[in-house]
Amino acid sequence: MLISARKLYNQLQDQLSDTLKKHYSTREIDTVLRWLLEHTLSLTQTDILVDKETALLDVQQKQLHHYVERLNQEEPIQYVLGECEFYGRTFAVNPQVLIPRPETEELVQLIVQQHSKAENLKILDIGTGSGCIAITLDKELPQSTVWALDNSPDALAITRQNAHRLQSSVEFVEMDILANTPNIEQLEMIVSNPPYVLQSERMNMRQNVLKYEPQTALFVEDTNPLLFYRRISELCTQQLTRVKWVYLEIHEKFAPEIKALLTQGGFVAVRTVKDMQGKDRFIVASR
Repeated sequence: MLISARKLYNQLQDQLSDTLKKHYSTREIDTVLRWLLEHTLSLTQTDILVDKETALLDVQQKQLHHYVERLNQEEPIQYVLGECEFYGRTFAVNPQVLIPRPETEELVQLIVQQHSKAENLKILDIGTGSGCIAITLDKELPQSTVWALDNSPDALAITRQNAHRLQSSVEFVEMDILANTPNIEQLEMIVSNPPYVLQSERMNMRQNVLKYEPQTALFVEDTNPLLFYRRISELCTQQLTRVKWVYLEIHEKFAPEIKALLTQGGFVAVRTVKDMQGKDRFIVASR
């Protein structure tokens, strides 16, 4: 049947309004609905604005109904569609990996800006998840070699899928970094967005995050909030002594403690970088 893009948009909005308002702002709801229509019917934002008439096939109508049901169960739109945009590329995602965040794009941008002319740089991404950091660095810094490390075989399966679809030559390491040391000769850079949300902060988080995203990739115990940062500092001090640069996404509350760890680990230039929201979100260290 034929239907106008605006009418279809409004129908979806009515079907999802109660659920989406619990978790999204008006602007975010608009984005969710546009993603649905673009993914299902290839309708762009312009098509909606000009109220383009489009053919809605039975199979597409059923698919939209299925997506609406999942969204009404508070499942994030990225998992519903099975993909997420990151740094201008489309990455496959599922509940085995975190949904890439805009702040992490900022971390990647920092690295790309500072190392765009580097050659033969060896980079390790610890806790790679979907591979968004590792694969993006591999594509943006083509003269570098990048390793993607995770302790979850399910997460690495998604990383491999993304590397294949994006034609990335990133290399894979399945390892528990807390118990083992990666064997990468002359490694020069470590980048990581490790678990850093405190268990006590659960009550302040959206339910759709708590219900669907992998908890082990999000949370650390309140009694040991620097677990992964301490381990990275230890590795740089004891085994991976050739590492010259460390780039970390952090909990703003612990910026001073993380800076102190890296300073004790031999990094002479350690600084905090704020994200677009003005929060202390990244640590950049060099030696």
